[in-house]
Amino acid sequence: MHATIQKPLKEIINALSKDEKVFVVGCGNCAEKCRSGGEEQAREMKARLEKEGVRVVGYAATASGSSLCKLAAAKKLLLEEHKEEVAKADSFLILACGQGIHTVIDATGGAVVHPGCDTIFGGETVSDDFITEYCSLCGECIVEATGGLCPVTICSKGLLNGPCGGAKEGKCEVDKEQDCGWQLIYDRLKELGKLDLFRQYQSPKNYAKRSNPRSLKLEEKRATFKSLAGLRTIGQDR
Repeated sequence: MHATIQKPLKEIINALSKDEKVFVVGCGNCAEKCRSGGEEQAREMKARLEKEGVRVVGYAATASGSSLCKLAAAKKLLLEEHKEEVAKADSFLILACGQGIHTVIDATGGAVVHPGCDTIFGGETVSDDFITEYCSLCGECIVEATGGLCPVTICSKGLLNGPCGGAKEGKCEVDKEQDCGWQLIYDRLKELGKLDLFRQYQSPKNYAKRSNPRSLKLEEKRATFKSLAGLRTIGQDR
């Protein structure tokens, strides 16, 4: 999921023009879980904006568990369920991740949008109150050699070969409340009986694979990954 936090209200208001009519859009999946953009937060944002004199024509969020970044869901929400309110809007305030922002642009045929949240990382929902990052979406996964734990993400320095030597009692020297990523990798490989992998040298990553923008086109028997670095077929005939 994508972890998001709401922007300060002052920043949101400063982005709006005088007398601009706004429709607030939330996401019932990731943003709802982060409590930054579900239906409840969209309703609250409407009230907060109106209290500051902003003209809000309506609010809505995709159903609980449904992502705003799904184009079909965004079209249904804005062009069917809230068609009349949307027709009155000059712009949309999006309480969701950056993916949801662009989906609203596509769903509405190019409407003016304003980000209401900052997307901070893609992570795992450990519990209702805790979301943490385990993957940096780098385009070149190396966790086969690290027991499934990504050093690019869980090591504060992003070291491909570690440890750095600065950890103390299993805690990172950058943040003493954070576990040393390479200590976690060592413990994991030891548990799996694969400590021989710990001694393998990891070559520098090919960061061209992270060149933006990226896309994944799914076909019946294979998928084609596209980035500025070129095309790559990532699924063979089954």
